[in-house]
Order: sequence, then C-alpha cells, then structure tokens
Amino acid sequence: MVELQGGDVSVIDNPTQLPSADHHVSVPSPASGFVTAIACEQVGTACVILGGGRERKEDSVDPAVGIVVHKKIGDKVSVGEALCTIQCHSDAQAARAKTLLIESYEISPAAAAYNLNLIHRVIHKGAR
Repeated sequence: MVELQGGDVSVIDNPTQLPSADHHVSVPSPASGFVTAIACEQVGTACVILGGGRERKEDSVDPAVGIVVHKKIGDKVSVGEALCTIQCHSDAQAARAKTLLIESYEISPAAAAYNLNLIHRVIHKGAR
C-alpha cells in the first residue's frame, strides 16, 4: 500500500526514517474512573492545531505530529494517568491541544452499562 501511494517502502523495516516531533507531552486524566465517551471531533481539532490535519485544502499536513491514544472507551483510568500523548513541535501547540483533549474525554465513576460490540450483525449473501 505504501508503494502504491508513492511512499518509501524502506520505512516499513526501518521506521526511524520517518519524521518525528520534537515534543512529547502527556495528557493526564483529571479524574479516576472509566472512559465513557470521547468527543472525536475535538480530538480531530486538536490534531489540526498540531499541524496533523488541514483547515483548508491548501494547507499542508505535518507527518511528524499526532496524538497517541492510550485510553479508549471502557478503559479504567486513574487521576494523573496518561489519556494520550501529544507529539508536536512547540509548547504553544501542545498547550492548546492538551486543553481540547482533556475536555474531549468523559470520565465516569462507573463503567458504561452498554455493550461496545464493534460488529452488530453479519449480512450473508442472499439475505434480506
């Protein structure tokens, strides 16, 4: 897939060739409990702030920046534990993105009562 998109396939065996960000900032959980929701649009906006997305189609994307998500819906978390890690080039970018990311996580004292199945049903050929 990398080759078909014009990329350098040598990075598959040597990922140190990929660009990397200067700063790695941990985003701590403000509370203990369970992750019950994540506002994905806010996570995307935080990524755009870092330069990892486009506000306009003319904007470039910085492949060195991003967000590594450590805690997902249903995960137990302790106060101060890393929800995610920001990879960026400046403290100013990190501060703006960190605020959005903390606000995007909903932490509840109890685990969610709903089922998080990723597959709801299987559709077979000829089934109606």
